[in-house]
Amino acid sequence: MPLLRFRRKLGRSAVAMAGLISGVALIACSAGCASGGARLDFAALDYRSIDPPAAKFTTLRPDRCYWWQEEDGRVVIAMQHFGPSLLFGKAGDFLFQLSLDLEGLPAGRARDYVVERRELRALARLGPAHVRFTSLRGIVALYREPGDRLRGAFRLMVARDVSQILGGWGRASNVLILGEFTAVQDAARGRSIRDATESQGWEREPEEGAVIQVEPSEVFSPGAE
Repeated sequence: MPLLRFRRKLGRSAVAMAGLISGVALIACSAGCASGGARLDFAALDYRSIDPPAAKFTTLRPDRCYWWQEEDGRVVIAMQHFGPSLLFGKAGDFLFQLSLDLEGLPAGRARDYVVERRELRALARLGPAHVRFTSLRGIVALYREPGDRLRGAFRLMVARDVSQILGGWGRASNVLILGEFTAVQDAARGRSIRDATESQGWEREPEEGAVIQVEPSEVFSPGAE
């Protein structure tokens, strides 16, 4: 009989612990999922030397990930990772921002997108050092989720450009990025990230077939006053 009571007590404790874990997970999701999140794995594709960089993946976990739809129907994903420095102040802060500009939302539950040169823009900043990323080729998948969320994954080959101390950019190298994310709908926060990834001359090229508005200029006529 004592053994039976012990088993029942152990069973009740297990149920209570499971409920506590579920509650903690729900609270954590309510706090963190409100801004989305992502995991990105980077592998340098440098065929001239292997050390440096080491032959391994570098992982970032952006804790901000947003999506919205533009008036022309294109869907944009924007994410951000920020790592403040406790030792070196703002000069040691690390910032990474990435944006994806895709053709449109899935008509059904999911859709695959072929990526070329205009879809991805990203930047990394550590103090005065800047790195820019632009897509070369790859694939992105989007999935509709409840609560106006988008879940996605991508496998992209990108070009990496590193700023030089005396100005300009060094020789570009290739990087493989594997990513997965969950994005919440927030155009205001997302656009500020997207605009940063396109700043300082890294704007996306106009989409093929897009109409470019040109401001009319005055025509000079000889003899006109």
